[in-house]
Amino acid sequence: MRFSRLNFILAVSLLVVLTLLASGIFAYHTSCRGRILYGVQSEGRSLFGLTQKEAEQYFTQLGKKKLASQTVSLRSNGAVWKIQPQEVNLQPAAAAAAEEAYNSGREGTFVLQAVTQIKNAIYGCNIPFTASYDESLLQAKLEGIAEKLLVQPVNAACEISVNGAIHHIPGKSGKKLDIAASLKALDKPLKEMQAANLELPLEENPPFVRTEDVANVNAVLGTYTTYYRHGARGDNIAIATQQLNGVLIRSGANFSFNNIVGTRTANAGYKNAAVLVNGKSVPGIGGGVCQVSSTLYNAILLAGLNPTERFSHFIPSSYCPPGLDATVADNLIDFQFMNPLPHNVYILASADGRKITVQVLGTQADLQGKHISIETVGSSRRPSVYRVYSANGQVVEREYLHTDSYS
Repeated sequence: MRFSRLNFILAVSLLVVLTLLASGIFAYHTSCRGRILYGVQSEGRSLFGLTQKEAEQYFTQLGKKKLASQTVSLRSNGAVWKIQPQEVNLQPAAAAAAEEAYNSGREGTFVLQAVTQIKNAIYGCNIPFTASYDESLLQAKLEGIAEKLLVQPVNAACEISVNGAIHHIPGKSGKKLDIAASLKALDKPLKEMQAANLELPLEENPPFVRTEDVANVNAVLGTYTTYYRHGARGDNIAIATQQLNGVLIRSGANFSFNNIVGTRTANAGYKNAAVLVNGKSVPGIGGGVCQVSSTLYNAILLAGLNPTERFSHFIPSSYCPPGLDATVADNLIDFQFMNPLPHNVYILASADGRKITVQVLGTQADLQGKHISIETVGSSRRPSVYRVYSANGQVVEREYLHTDSYS
């Protein structure tokens, strides 16, 4: 009986306490209706008793004050750039902060609200006041800075001395702005509307052709020369040849003439010169470039590389034997080949106003002691082309390549 009585007293006492607590919370809620609850603060100031609208007005004024005094400076190599709030459309989130402040202690079940309000009263509740910005505008700003900071890399290269020796010129890395790291570093000070003085992060800008890419280049695998005359056509030949010079084709990689040389336009320096259209010679921008692709075609055949896309002209060309030309046309006809050799190959190409010479450099051992020559059989209107591999003066393989038909 004694325990039952004690349990009854405890139950009644607990009920009274809960009733008083609920009544107190209800009274507290009633007195704070439409206003921010006790313990809610932001930026070191209590927001207790403010309406949501008053809180938004407070945050709006605070945001203006922060933006007026905010300075975000970017530094690199002695140069300084500043980011102004309007440049990135920096907008303080006043309405969102006011809403979060008002809702603190008002969300969830009655019990959860009560627990939150007690915690806020004891420990306080800090409402973060942040801003939003347009990342695309910030990226555009950084890209403009990146252009000024860019240090171009220098590709490794090969050259042949007058005595025929191949020399390697080491590559050199450049520098470029790490835009991703810069965006990450700027995110916090911009969102928090704080001053920042950032040393811009730079990263290595490696060359496409590294020193190790040409380390095994020790021989001329194939070379071919064709001849031309001075004039607009010769100027076009010189431009296209320059684009070929210094190109590296990695082992197993494919080469596209149109991709490397680029579109033949007046802006690129090309001139009107004779081009073949449907078997007839007519003026056209870039006339003469087919002689460059044809010279390259012969050089890669002699170097043991494999053509994967190649077309002949409608009529035989004057600068190379029938069956050994390779025509090209912007966005229409390409000349492509791949490097099946175990090592990279490197192209040297030159045009001196009289002749084009294309040399394919690579690793001597890749040809396995074989000598390559080209053989054409049949008539000049319908030639068949073979690649002949010889070793120790004996033919070891005769590879059929194609048969062309000319008008």
